[in-house]
Amino acid sequence: MLDKLKRFLELMPIDWFLSGEPFVKYRTLTDLLGKLESDKEVVASKELVCRHRLIKKIFDRQNRAGYWGTPKDIYTWWPKKDTTFWLLGILADFGFTKDNRKITRACEYVFSTQIPCGGFGCAPPPVPYDCFTGILTESLAKLGYVSDPRLKKAYEWLIQRQRLDGGFWCKNRGLPGGPREKEPSCAFATLCVLSALVQNPELKKSTFARKSATFLFKCWVNRGKIKYTGHDSQIGKGWEKLKYPFTDYRILKYLDIHSQLEFSKNDFRLIEIMNMLITKQDEKGHFYAESIHKVWSDFDFGQKKLPSRWLTLIVYCIAKRMIS
Repeated sequence: MLDKLKRFLELMPIDWFLSGEPFVKYRTLTDLLGKLESDKEVVASKELVCRHRLIKKIFDRQNRAGYWGTPKDIYTWWPKKDTTFWLLGILADFGFTKDNRKITRACEYVFSTQIPCGGFGCAPPPVPYDCFTGILTESLAKLGYVSDPRLKKAYEWLIQRQRLDGGFWCKNRGLPGGPREKEPSCAFATLCVLSALVQNPELKKSTFARKSATFLFKCWVNRGKIKYTGHDSQIGKGWEKLKYPFTDYRILKYLDIHSQLEFSKNDFRLIEIMNMLITKQDEKGHFYAESIHKVWSDFDFGQKKLPSRWLTLIVYCIAKRMIS
């Protein structure tokens, strides 16, 4: 089954990637071509990311206090998709870290909203949620805060929330010993938490991560058979649509996270899902967005008519991890 992925990678459109936006070129150089951060071409492309017109437009909207949108947007993920809650993860994917002072200002704002227990929550007044904490913890870890004591506290809170089936769910009644402990976990919340665990070297290989990955594989095997609790948890109609940013429970995020786990990436179920994904390529090996957020229409992943370098890059990065 891996032979199909190897043939797919042989047709990787490297020149097309390198001729794209600087954030596509940066990730191509580092993730696909294996160049170091100190490489001159990598350094140059990363500098161009900061100066790119679309990136400058994002930072032009940043408030002096560090947030985007309004202060309350850190507690909500709907309907806006371009506020602080989501932007930090996207900017991390584009190559930004806390070395950028604007990023640092945004992250410090997010930390100012952290709840004493260590989690992050919705409302206000904020109540800690597994999915909210997972999303923000993943973003902050990608941006360089994985060793920060504040983020360590978030991780500690998360792993205490793992349920009997290995998944996560924002309902306290579903925790071990609670009246709903035997109900299936929320697949989306589990994916959010696993995404955060993957960014932590100490937890990436842990039993917590393995149990979460196992639960998510069961969601695939039992698709259409079990009704899962929580928000956006079904592997059903629309799950297979290609979409970025990763604001929903969909195939690309599922594959992106599993492919970073040694105990997942060669699993026959993951290969099965990946083979389903690569059937979506066109004759040039390009992929198109199939579901979009209109607020991202200036980016190629925010429209459906033309192939997206960014989405295509993500697919090839996943494939490369799976055969490495």
